[in-house]
Amino acid sequence: MKKRLIYGFAAAVVILVAAVIIKLCTPSGTSHNINLPSPVGEDSSGLENSGIKRVEVTADTVQSALQTLKRAENFSRTYKIKDYWDSGESESTLNMWQKGENIRISISQKNTVKNILIRGNDLYIWYSGSSDVFSAKLTESSAAAEADRFSRLVTYEEILNIPRENILSAGYAEQAGQPCIFAEYKSGDLGYVNQIYVSVDSGLLVSLNRYDGNKLIYSMVSVSTELSTPSEDVFEIPSTGKA
Repeated sequence: MKKRLIYGFAAAVVILVAAVIIKLCTPSGTSHNINLPSPVGEDSSGLENSGIKRVEVTADTVQSALQTLKRAENFSRTYKIKDYWDSGESESTLNMWQKGENIRISISQKNTVKNILIRGNDLYIWYSGSSDVFSAKLTESSAAAEADRFSRLVTYEEILNIPRENILSAGYAEQAGQPCIFAEYKSGDLGYVNQIYVSVDSGLLVSLNRYDGNKLIYSMVSVSTELSTPSEDVFEIPSTGKA
């Protein structure tokens, strides 16, 4: 009996030591459990006041996880976009400011800066250094779509409407120092493969690579993001322009 107790104790020590070794040798940051805002109106089993829900991000659950995110309404950000083709590539630097329904986008490419301003349903476009300002009216339903188009960002929400079999992989990862939801999926009739990282904190796209087969054709990467309300001056139309 005494020998059995000794052997049992020794086995328990071996198991404990093995568990510690495994824990120490496991890479950090590999967990796929993240805290996300609960969907509006959902019963969170007593967590409604904290607004937190535990979600495991996988290819099966990433659509639900992304659906709980909400894009920040007030921010300033800078990001770079590259387009690739057989004979070369081009790069643009974009600055974007948003305050509720007011959105300003400045696109710098080579020696030109194109400015797009959306104030509610009013659209204004001008080039820095020019006195001409183009203006037009947008419908309420098209304002958000036009903002996405001019920002040249892939609308990652498209993943919410694609078939499950088009989602190749998903998980939780850190990108540019931010906790993000990662997803790789096929989109569109051409079958492009998108790899996206979406910030859990802001709901904004942090980076994206788009592939045509094995060929990279588009990339976006966030340079900086400030989650604060931009100054009203940012959304003013140039006084020398014609509105």
